[in-house]
Amino acid sequence: MDASENAKATAEFGTSGIDAVQELAPRCDDILKSSAPGCVLPYFKLNWTVDTHKFPAPGAYYWYMQQVMPDHAGSKRWDSLMHYLGPDTPLKNSAGNPWNTDNSRARVCDSTWSIHPSDASIGPVDCDEYAMASTHESGGYPNGLNLVTSGSKCAQLFADKMGDGSANFGILADIRTATNGPSVA
Repeated sequence: MDASENAKATAEFGTSGIDAVQELAPRCDDILKSSAPGCVLPYFKLNWTVDTHKFPAPGAYYWYMQQVMPDHAGSKRWDSLMHYLGPDTPLKNSAGNPWNTDNSRARVCDSTWSIHPSDASIGPVDCDEYAMASTHESGGYPNGLNLVTSGSKCAQLFADKMGDGSANFGILADIRTATNGPSVA
């Protein structure tokens, strides 16, 4: 006889009755079209950390954007964590499908911005939007607080060496054209 046939487990996580604080209240469903239905913790607030030793420029960029965005998207300090843009979003794209990460990214990383030249030691450069395209807080998400009509309406920042002969770098405002981002005082 297989021991797993008689094995049973139960857990009581309790509830405060307030949805927003039911971090361990699971929702089991089949929203994701994978091989089998699954369960999620919809009220769990995810914290993720950027390894600023390995990725100093993105870490600095994300921190800066959390400080200056009106909703402080992604900031634990302001209890303004981001919300995943899953396949259950009620908004539709032009093809009638649920709005997705690619739709948000296409709006923010469109042809209205150009890569700022920087030192080759910085590494590859591309459009790195914040808040991320995979969240409801993305500038590309139609009903989001941070909605923009194109990438040209976003803060234009870039990483580059500081020019002092060291390996130091900075997050700098791209002031090649008039933008909606930070400017030189």
